[in-house]
Amino acid sequence: MEIKIIIDEQYKSPCLTIHTDQMTPEIQALIDLLNTQKESRLLGYNDGEVFMLETHTVLSIRTEGGRIIALCDDGSYILKNRLYEIENKPPSKYFVRISNSEIVNFQKVKSLDLSLTGTITLKFKNGDKTYVSRRYVEKIKRHLGL
Repeated sequence: MEIKIIIDEQYKSPCLTIHTDQMTPEIQALIDLLNTQKESRLLGYNDGEVFMLETHTVLSIRTEGGRIIALCDDGSYILKNRLYEIENKPPSKYFVRISNSEIVNFQKVKSLDLSLTGTITLKFKNGDKTYVSRRYVEKIKRHLGL
């Protein structure tokens, strides 16, 4: 695939044109990726400001005191979405529910501690930890292919 990028001041927003003789799986994958990126942002609120949160920066999203909190690489933000909305939002393949009150981004998980009692401790790349509810242990194992 040949890629050309032309920078021209007449375009105030990016415009993507694909020239091809037929639709291929590679082109469809590119379209899907671009659409996923566009839809993968969350609005987070912190100190009266609104932030566009990229889902790849989110460690986990949980309920705390009746609010939905996104724990990100750079801090925590209040969300107006419900957990089930986020769980089903693209790219939902990265977010997995680990309890009734928390979903995690498995791209940010460094390791899992499978204890003898049947519980799972998730350790994030930044050193934080969270725990999988016993009710969701089998679901997590299936998700990971264990």
